Amino acid sequence: MTHWKQVAKTTRSVPNSMVLPLKHRMGGCSLNASLLARSPTSTATTTTTTFAQLSAAGSFHRGLAIRSISFKNMFSKPEPEAEKKTILDQDNLFHPLSKSPIAELRDRASIINKYGVCPVCDTQGPDHHKHPPTYECPDCGYPTHCSEDHYHEGKDAHQHICGILREQNEDDHDLRSGRTMKEFEFPSSQGFDETVNMGNWDMYFYTRGFPSMDSGRSMRHVSKLLTYPITVASILHESCPYTFGKEITVEGMRSLSALRTILYPRNEVIKNGVNLIRTDMINIYVVGARAEATLPPHIWLQLAYLFPRSPFHIHFVGPDCLPPNKAPYTTSLNERVMFTYDNSYYHDYHEKIEKFDPYTDLFFLFSPGIGHDSAREGWKPTIQKALETKCPIFLTGFDEHDMGTDIEAVEQDYSGEFDWIMQPTQNEFRSLKRDVNLMDLRQTIFANWGIWGIRGKRYDVTHNPEEDD
Repeated sequence: MTHWKQVAKTTRSVPNSMVLPLKHRMGGCSLNASLLARSPTSTATTTTTTFAQLSAAGSFHRGLAIRSISFKNMFSKPEPEAEKKTILDQDNLFHPLSKSPIAELRDRASIINKYGVCPVCDTQGPDHHKHPPTYECPDCGYPTHCSEDHYHEGKDAHQHICGILREQNEDDHDLRSGRTMKEFEFPSSQGFDETVNMGNWDMYFYTRGFPSMDSGRSMRHVSKLLTYPITVASILHESCPYTFGKEITVEGMRSLSALRTILYPRNEVIKNGVNLIRTDMINIYVVGARAEATLPPHIWLQLAYLFPRSPFHIHFVGPDCLPPNKAPYTTSLNERVMFTYDNSYYHDYHEKIEKFDPYTDLFFLFSPGIGHDSAREGWKPTIQKALETKCPIFLTGFDEHDMGTDIEAVEQDYSGEFDWIMQPTQNEFRSLKRDVNLMDLRQTIFANWGIWGIRGKRYDVTHNPEEDD
């Protein structure tokens, strides 16, 4: 086993090409959404809430090269109180998509009609003429088959997904129902003496002071939004749900202990009779950023609130993190969190950073698709650069197969170059709301379903007294 060594503290440089506009960009992407307006400290309710319209270009299927998703327009401008109205009652949330009172969901039906696949036609061989799904299942409301005959023929196979689609249908109508979304009234900063339990979503919501999540639907709505910042927080937090010797390896404990010495400073300096606690900026490099880069910046404040003594700089890096023709920039929400958005490939962005420090720097790759045949070669220089920093690298996957494919690619391409810091496991802070592939309704995923971690291998210089003779 290697031994952790003290690494000199370094500084960060922000490229001169970056400016500091306050306006948050929302980027050319395939997952369209508008939820509710919020302030930086609490989430205000709105009357029209939308979420998760997946276009054909944004399929997450492992067989497709395009994996980009986003939360574009997630937060709309608050409506005046006088204009607020409820569009749908809670006992009227189910509607066939083509007959939905919500235009966005009718558009979703059109996308499925145009780009989807009838599962019965799909099983009849390549020579059989395939028809688009236009017949809507009366139980889930989605256009699932090309005709009523094929619906009855494939009904048994459809049953395992029918309930999931029904749940999705009602959830999406609820988000746009116009009701007061109490679950989105997020808590603001916490006191230094308050303790948060990061064991799972339930414990986190309760100890953090969130509004009561009195239904599975509310849990799905909020977890979908917070899975990215709270997945990061759960790894760094002292009440991390993953245990040493099980998920966390010896090398992993060394990496996390180094980060936590900065996140939980113990040394105080007395200056002019005032106690000063030393703080350092924590740099989180989100590589291959897509949906996580389109979250409104104040959603990431929920990460910063859990570490009141440490400022954060979150670097969103990757060709999908900005709209086309938009220049990279850096912005600051407040003194707690700074954001950089750069559409360079990470191995190019890497050269802009002066030095890396395992005490203050870490990487997150959310469902990167490293094992995808069309992406594997493109990821190699990026993974190589990240390993060279000797900083912890955490990766997620949207299901067991997705995660396993990425792990296999890393083990084959970087054998002997990395140490395991976290064994693959199910993420306690995965999204509880499924994403549905509109090109094939049989395929559903949970964002950040699993998580694992590696770090560039470290070598210690050992002294053998016998060699001195």
